[in-house]
Parts: sequence; C-alpha cells; structure tokens
Amino acid sequence: MGVMRARIPGPPMTSGRLLSVIRWVLPLVLAGLAIFFEWGEHIAGEQEQITTGFIGEVVLFGIVGPIAVFVTLEWVSRLLHAYAEASASLASANHDLEEKVAERTAHLEEATAELAARNADLARANRELRQLDRLKSEFVSLVSHQLRAPLTNIRGALEIVGGDAALLPPPSRRTLEILTLESERLSRLIMTILDVSRLEAGRLSPKLGLVAIEPLLARASASTLGADRGRPWSIEVQPGLSPAWADETLLEEVIRNLLENAARYSPLDQPVLVQATVVDDGIQISVTDHGQGVPLEEQELIFDSFHRIGEDDASVQGYGLGLYFADRLVRAMGGSVAIESPVWPDDAAPGSRFVVTVPVAADGPSDPDDGPEDA
Repeated sequence: MGVMRARIPGPPMTSGRLLSVIRWVLPLVLAGLAIFFEWGEHIAGEQEQITTGFIGEVVLFGIVGPIAVFVTLEWVSRLLHAYAEASASLASANHDLEEKVAERTAHLEEATAELAARNADLARANRELRQLDRLKSEFVSLVSHQLRAPLTNIRGALEIVGGDAALLPPPSRRTLEILTLESERLSRLIMTILDVSRLEAGRLSPKLGLVAIEPLLARASASTLGADRGRPWSIEVQPGLSPAWADETLLEEVIRNLLENAARYSPLDQPVLVQATVVDDGIQISVTDHGQGVPLEEQELIFDSFHRIGEDDASVQGYGLGLYFADRLVRAMGGSVAIESPVWPDDAAPGSRFVVTVPVAADGPSDPDDGPEDA
C-alpha cells in the first residue's frame, strides 16, 4: 500500500548556471553590438558628428535595451530558482509522506494481524465456554436427578421413623428432627438447581393465575422461619389486598428464598418482617431483616449466580443461587426484584429489604382460558 509520488521536473543545474552566465553576457554583447552598429552607421559611415540623436540611440539601444534584457533574465532566473526550491520541498514532503504511509501501513498490518489472532482466540474461547456451559448443565442435571431418588428414599424412611418419634428418647428425636430438616433443605436445593437449569434452558414457563398473597406468605414464613427456632417474625398485609397475577408455586418459592436469605444473614434473635401492599405498578412484597446489610458495591452483583456476600465466612451457609433464581423467576412472571440497604440506623446491623413487585390480578389477561392453573 502506498501513494503516488508527485513528479515535478526541476531545471537541471547546468541550465541554471548557463542562465546565470547569459544574464550578464547577453546584455553586454547587446550593448556592445548596439554601440558598434550606431558608431559604424553614423560616425564611421556617414561621417556625422556626435549628436543628440546619436547619443539617444546609443542610450536606448546600447544601455536601456541591455538593462531591460538583464532585468528580464534576472526575473526569469529568480522564477526558476523559486521553482527549483518548491520542487525540492515538494519532493522532500512527498518522501516524508511515503515514509509515514509505509510506517502506518506496517502498523496497520500488525494491528490487523493481532486483531485477527485475538478474534480467533475469542471465537475459540467462546466455543469452549459454550461447550463447558453445556457440559455444566448436563452434569448438574445428571447429578441432581441421581440425587433425587436416594434423597426421596431417605425422606420416606425419615417420615416412617418420625411416625414413631414419640417412642424415641429425646436425643434421638432431636437427631431425627435435624435429619428431617436437612433432608428438606437438600431437597429444596436440588429442586432449585434443577429449576435454574430448566429456566436457563427456557424449559420453565410460569403458569400465571390468581394468587392470594396473605395465605401464601403465611405458608412460606411458617415453613421457612417457623423451623428456625427462636426466630421472631411477623407478617403485615394491607387490608383488602387484591390477588396477584403470578405463578403461585414459583412465587412462593421466591418468597422462601428471600426468607431463607434473611434468616441466613441476620442473628437468630432479630426479627424478620414480611409486608405486602398495593403500589402503582402492582403488588409489592418485601422481606426486611436486621442483618449485616449489603454494601453499595455489592448491590449490583447480589442477583448474579453463585455470588454470595460473606463467602469467606464458613459459618454462613448458602450457594449464591437463591437470589439469582428469585430474580429470574420474578422477571419470568413479569415482575421485578430490588434491594434496599441500609434500612435501619444501626451501623452494626443496618439490615436489608428485598422488594418483589408482581402484577395485580386486574392487570392479568381477562380470557377465561387464561385463568388460574394448578402449579
């Protein structure tokens, strides 16, 4: 890649020197010839005396004419000199331009080659990531399905044993309760993982219908916080609250995840407040705790998969999937999830409030075929 060089011919050096000689010699020769001719014509040929006419002709043809020729040749010489300087300057600029173009072209070729190599690396990395994501999904689905069968058997055995729990000594009953709770927690975790996989694969579609909020909150709170012995909690529902237009099973799962998150990150003796009210854009359900709060820089990441606050704290359980799953489920139902922190004027326990907004039933479709379905 290059540019065409502008070729402007310049006068040869010998021509410049010759013109410099001619501009002096020619006027002198013309002056000499004029004086010689006038002298020969008037003085020598016609034997005239030196008159005013003779002097005038000598001045005109022997002095003024040669001077005019000298001035003309001097002007032409200067034009040629300026032309030569302009040609040299243009040639130098053209040379510099060619060097810069060559340098830029070389850099562009290097950058193009490097960009092509990076694009190839990115394409290869993208293929590898897609492959890993597919393998991850398949692995998670396989492991989860393989765990469900033995876990179902374990839970069935625990229920059978629990039927005779009154016959067991207190330590054994406590152990049985712990095993039952942990098996239920593990079962919910497996179901969450399976649901996340199905949701990411587009195979989990909400079945929207009328949902009564107050009994849903009561069930979710009792099953989640009621098992957390010593945990105070309360529910505040706006009187006459309209039903929501959502998937009842999925919405309850969302609230469970938020309640488990509140219990996980707040002290056992601190209360959890569950509220529900009507707002302009739907029904708003909030879960407020008295925990450590969520730093501002973490609030944009809190709903990412496998992101967990206090992940270096081994005492805090969790896998970073609950909030991610809750956010995806609520969005699939046409709602939104937001976080507010701090909530309380307490530096040691500023607390957090997770707010779920879902459409009210009046905003749902009016077609009878789109009525509530069993989840």
